[in-house]
Amino acid sequence: MDIARTSPVARARRASSPVRFGFYHLFWIFVICSVVGLVAETVASYPVDGVWKDRAGLVWGPFSPIYGVGGVLMTLALGRFSNAPAPVLFAAAALVGGAFEWAAGWFFENAFGIVAWNYIDEPFNIGGHTCLGISLVWGAAGLAWAKLALPPIVRALDRVPARLRALPTAAACAFLAIDVALTLGAFECWFQRQAGEQPETPLERAFEAHFGDAFMEGRFQTMSLYADLARRR
Repeated sequence: MDIARTSPVARARRASSPVRFGFYHLFWIFVICSVVGLVAETVASYPVDGVWKDRAGLVWGPFSPIYGVGGVLMTLALGRFSNAPAPVLFAAAALVGGAFEWAAGWFFENAFGIVAWNYIDEPFNIGGHTCLGISLVWGAAGLAWAKLALPPIVRALDRVPARLRALPTAAACAFLAIDVALTLGAFECWFQRQAGEQPETPLERAFEAHFGDAFMEGRFQTMSLYADLARRR
C-alpha cells in the first residue's frame, strides 16, 4: 500500500475536499511545531539579542506551546482551504495567526500580568499584542507550512504503523498535560509572589521550592511579570 496516497492531504486533494486530521496527527503536529518553533526563534533572535536566551514556554522540555497551538490552528484552518489559491491561504493564515497571537498575549497579560511580546511601537498594532507586520509574517509562515512542511510531516506520521502509535502518543500526551498543568501553577504562584503574597498552602510552598523566582526568571527569560497588569488586581 502506498502510505503517502492514503494520507489526509492526499485523500483531500484527490477528492477536492477539505483536509481533516485526527488526534494522532494534530497532537504530533503540536509537538513538532512546539520544538521547531522554539529552536527557530532562539536561533533567529540571537543576532538581535547578542546572547542565547531560554525561550521555552513550559517548565520542562524544549517546548514553546505558542508555536504548537499556532501550528495546529494553521493546520485546521488551512485544511479547509487546501485547494484554494496561494493568496487565499496567505490571507487565512495572516488572519488566524494574528488573531491567535492577540488572544494569547491578552490572556497572559490579563491572567498573570505576563508580557512575553509587545508590538506597541509597531504601526497598526492591536493593544500591543499583535500588529499588521507580524500578521503578514504569520501569513507567509502559514503558506509555507501548508504547501511545503505539512505534506511531508503527514506522510512521515502515516508511515508509523497504527499498532505502534497509541502508546508513545498517550505517554507524550500525559507528559505534556502534566507539564502544562505545572507551568500554569508555576505562573500562578509566581504572580502571587510578585503581588506580595506569601506562600501559605503546602502546594504553594512546593511550587516556591521547585519553581521559585530565580527558576522562573532563568527559565522564562523573555517574559516579564507585572502583577498590576492583571485584570484581577
